[in-house]
Amino acid sequence: MIAGVLAAVALVAAGCGGGSDSSGGSSDQAKAIGEAKTAFQKAQSQGQNLSAGPCIARQLPSLPDWAADIAHNPRQPVDDQPMNQCQSYRDGQTHHFVELTPTGQLIRAQ
Repeated sequence: MIAGVLAAVALVAAGCGGGSDSSGGSSDQAKAIGEAKTAFQKAQSQGQNLSAGPCIARQLPSLPDWAADIAHNPRQPVDDQPMNQCQSYRDGQTHHFVELTPTGQLIRAQ
């Protein structure tokens, strides 16, 4: 009985770690992925052509140090063209990014 209670406490404590920080910690990363997917849905609903891998958010609404970009997996030459990348990341205004495929699947977030 006591072992079960201790195990439950350990699980709760583990879930509380890694709070939000501006350095791209896991909470920010999860939030950035969610906001990037929202930006993707908005771009898609507005009929934006996502096949060339455009930047869909120069800054995410609640995470101004994050950008959201569309890319192919595996990468294609079009993904490396500056006009298809987030200028805010290239210019150093944002330091983290989320990459989604043209169909909205997560490639990476860093």
